Amino acid sequence: MNEFETPPTTETTHTETPLTGLDSTPAGSLAGREPATPTVGGLTDEQWQQAREKLYWLLTVFPDQVGHFWSEYKQPLRTLFIVLATVPFVALAIAILEVVNAIPLLAPTCQLIGFGYGTWFLYRYVLFDAGRREFAQKVNDYKQRILGDMNSSNPS
Repeated sequence: MNEFETPPTTETTHTETPLTGLDSTPAGSLAGREPATPTVGGLTDEQWQQAREKLYWLLTVFPDQVGHFWSEYKQPLRTLFIVLATVPFVALAIAILEVVNAIPLLAPTCQLIGFGYGTWFLYRYVLFDAGRREFAQKVNDYKQRILGDMNSSNPS
């Protein structure tokens, strides 16, 4: 037999062998199974009990724990919230400064104005004694207007 010839075919017959160990109930039949416990929403009674306990804890115990935590750490939490609240404002200020610096001649003009105002302030309020006294008086007046009279014991 050479390589181009086809080998002789032999017919094989397949016989079905019966499967052993399988249930003989028809497919789709529920015969022989124990009925499942009725559930609501697909949860068993044990799962519902766990959900009830978690909900009870969330509605009763958790607010008490949060209240106790807040009363114990009130000042540090306030400070933390204030610090975190300033982050967006600082980011906004940086973004505005970047936009101003991107406009030609606006940034140098603002720097020139700031330099001029700083020079005037030094000449007016820092260089001479009379100016320093006037500035100190103005600061004290503003403090009194904002904080009120600190000498009186009657807060009104």
